[in-house]
Amino acid sequence: MTEERMDLLEKYLRSGFNPILVEDIPVDSFHNSVVLPATLDPLELNGHYEDRNFCPPHWYQELVEKSKKEAVILLIENINEVDPFEQNKFIELLKYKKISTFSLPMNCLVLVTCKNLEERKLSEEVFSLLAKI
Repeated sequence: MTEERMDLLEKYLRSGFNPILVEDIPVDSFHNSVVLPATLDPLELNGHYEDRNFCPPHWYQELVEKSKKEAVILLIENINEVDPFEQNKFIELLKYKKISTFSLPMNCLVLVTCKNLEERKLSEEVFSLLAKI
């Protein structure tokens, strides 16, 4: 990623503009983040029942804990490595900043990474929800 693109990304992140699509950037470039691989099973993406209680997924609990200290990044990794139809499982996160009945923390930024966007397609709806840097 060029220095110019990195500066632009930092400005978007500081302004809270969400969600953002970045190409070919390693996920370890971002501290205080929770990484969701695009290949994540939809059952792990949503909440689950424990007895009668509906509980958030484990990644959500980690996100909330990290958000108590400072702004946190929810990073969806390599979204275009899965079929465009399967990418749609992230629409609720991207469009509404929530999953099931659980809203993302107010200081949570959503970042989506992809590899070689020219070769691999993104779902049209997913792409329409992203600011590309």
